[in-house]
Amino acid sequence: MNNPQFKIEQKLNESATTVVYRAFDQVLHRTVLLKVLHKHLANDHDLKQRFVREARACAALHSEHIVQIYDLTEIDGAPAIVMEFVEGKSLKELIASGSTGSFEFTKKVGAHILHALVVAHERGIIHRDIKPGNILVSENGTVKVTDFGLAYVALSPTVTMEGMVLGTPAYMAPEQVRGDDIDQRTDLFALGVTLVETLTGERIFEGSTYTECMKKVLAFKIQELDRFDKHSTPEFTTFLRMLLHPSKSDRYVSSRDALAGIGEQIPIDKKVTNGNPLPKNRNNRIIPIGMTVIVALAVVFGLVEFAQQGEGQKIVEQIQSTDSTNDNQQSMIRQPIDPSVEFVPVPMVKQNPVKLALPITKDSGRLLLTSTPWAKVYVDNRLIGETPIAKPVILAAGDHMVMFTNPSFDPIVTTITVEPGRELTAIGNFVENAGYLMCVISPWAEVYVDEQYKDTTPLTKPLILSSGKHTVRFKNAAFSDITREINVKPKDTVTVTISFTQ
Repeated sequence: MNNPQFKIEQKLNESATTVVYRAFDQVLHRTVLLKVLHKHLANDHDLKQRFVREARACAALHSEHIVQIYDLTEIDGAPAIVMEFVEGKSLKELIASGSTGSFEFTKKVGAHILHALVVAHERGIIHRDIKPGNILVSENGTVKVTDFGLAYVALSPTVTMEGMVLGTPAYMAPEQVRGDDIDQRTDLFALGVTLVETLTGERIFEGSTYTECMKKVLAFKIQELDRFDKHSTPEFTTFLRMLLHPSKSDRYVSSRDALAGIGEQIPIDKKVTNGNPLPKNRNNRIIPIGMTVIVALAVVFGLVEFAQQGEGQKIVEQIQSTDSTNDNQQSMIRQPIDPSVEFVPVPMVKQNPVKLALPITKDSGRLLLTSTPWAKVYVDNRLIGETPIAKPVILAAGDHMVMFTNPSFDPIVTTITVEPGRELTAIGNFVENAGYLMCVISPWAEVYVDEQYKDTTPLTKPLILSSGKHTVRFKNAAFSDITREINVKPKDTVTVTISFTQ
C-alpha cells in the first residue's frame, strides 16, 4: 500500500464503496483505522467529494462519545479517512454474547449516546443509522458512536436533496421508511430501538426481508412496549415511550431534551446554538422550519469492527463501574437477508437523477425497469429515476440490488443477477398482492390511511392498499375524527360505511 506513514495490520471490513483497515501510524506511533475509498471509484468526482465532505463533517464533532477523525489522506491515489481506533467491542457483540441486559447498563448506554447526539445534532448533523453495530464500548467503559457515513448536514447552501429511505430497516423510524423528512427525532427513535435490544436482547422490528422489517415499523403501536415494563423502572419506560412514539411530533423534541429525560444535562455550547437546534413551543412540538440540506456521503458506510480484546462482561462491568461516579450523563423473488445490514440508496440532486453510465463491455448486461403502478427505482444504492424508464440501465455482470418505492405501498427490495451480453427485466408489481378500500361517508370526509392523506370522499374509485392491517382515519372539520382498523386481503375490497351525523 503506497503510503509509508501507515503499516496495514488487518482488513476489518469491506463494503461496496470502502474498505476499512486497522493500521499503525508510523509517524505518530499509534494504532488507527483507515477508511479507504475503493480505487476504481476514486475517479468519480462526485463520489470523491462526498467522501471528503464526510470527513469534514465528522472532524467537526468533538466528544469523548464520538469516534475521532484524525486526518484525510490518500492511499494508492484513493482518499482515506484516518480515524481513532478503539480497543473494545461493539454493542452488537455484547448483546450477542449475553453480556448486556441490566437496567443500569442500558441507561448508561443511552446517556452516553445522547451526549454524542447532542454534539452532532446541534451542529446540524443527523446520524441516520444509530444501531448496536455502530456503537462502541471501549475497555475503559466509554461508549462511542461511530460511522456517520449516512449523516446529512443541515443548512448547506449548495444543493437540495430528495427525501430518501436511508438506514438500517430494523432500526428505522416510520418517517424514514416512508422517505419523509427526518430530523433529530429520527435518531431518537433508532436509539429507542437500540436500547430495547440492549435491555431485553429483542430486536423489535426484526424480519427476514427488508419489506418485513419496514412493515413492522409502519404498523408499530406504542402499546407494544408494555411487555417490557418489567425490565426497567416506570421512569425509564416513559423515557423509552417518548423515544419510540410512531408519531415524531410525540417524541422528545431534541436530543438535548431526551438527555434531560434520562436525568442528565450538558452545558449549551453558545458557539453552535444558532446552527441547527430544533425550535420548540410550550407544548413540546416541532415548529416547522425550512431548511436546505445536503447528504454528507450517504454512500460511504460500513460497520467498523473493533478489536476482540477483553471479555464482553468485563467491558459491561467496566462501564457500570466507571459511570457510577457520574450519575449526575425490507414480479421478483424476495431474498432473505440480514435486516441489521443497512440498505443505502444514494441520495441525488432532484434535478439530476443518476444515470449509471458504465461502458458496454463483454462483462456488462442491460436491465429494463418497469413497475405497476409508478415507482421510484434504485439500483445498487443509486436513484435511477421514476417509472416509466424508457432506456435500459447498463450494469456490470453480477449481483445487484433493486428497490421500487411508492408511497402507497411497502417497498419492493430484491437482488437480481446480470449476465454478460444479456438483457433482463425487473418488474415491481405492487398491485399483485394489493387489496382495495371503498369508503362511503356521510356527509364527506378526508381519508387518511396509516396517518397519510389519500383522498376526499365521495371517492371516484377504491383506494389501492398493500395487504395487511391498516388504520383508517376519517376527518371532517365539523365532527370528531372517526378511526377504523381494517385488514386488507390480496385482491379483496374492504368497504367502510360511516355517518358523522348519527
